[in-house]
Amino acid sequence: MREPQLTNAEQLRAAYLAKATAEIADADAETGAGAGSWAGPLIGARMAFVVGEPQAGGALMNERVADAVTKAAEALGAGAAVFTLLSRPVHGMDAESAARRLRLVLEAVDPPAVVALDPLAATDLAGAFGTRDLPESHPVRAFGRALGSAGDFAASLDDPVAKTRAWSAMKGVAALGGLETKVRSKPASDAKAAR
Repeated sequence: MREPQLTNAEQLRAAYLAKATAEIADADAETGAGAGSWAGPLIGARMAFVVGEPQAGGALMNERVADAVTKAAEALGAGAAVFTLLSRPVHGMDAESAARRLRLVLEAVDPPAVVALDPLAATDLAGAFGTRDLPESHPVRAFGRALGSAGDFAASLDDPVAKTRAWSAMKGVAALGGLETKVRSKPASDAKAAR
């Protein structure tokens, strides 16, 4: 079979988009994951955030967490090029299936930095890339990307000490993933909330 000849950037972009879309569809079909188990650009994602299980109503994140993630991504240099996904979108999904699907989806989208936003997501992310664990204290490099855990990010929003740890963990992952953080400390909105 001959490889298609790509004559311009739009054709190349379309080919990459088709490939990523097909790979994610295969990963979702294998596990029964449905629409709404991920969001964001399939090409050019600078950072990914992983949540273990869906929120009430099947949402990826509640509004408060989503807003905090958006602000963090901007401060970390990812801007709007952020991909978010559930590691266990199907109730009762086993760890092996979750890790396999997570790996396939992240390989399709190919963000250089990935942050788990809760302990279940951290377990699944570690399993997906064959690391023993993902401590909050420092990121790890695996298969060409930076991985880390922000602990229980949702709970940290109400705890200044935990919020500082989560922010530090995110900055470490972003730096290891080659992103240029736009601020040296917590985003202004987070700093005010921590007072």
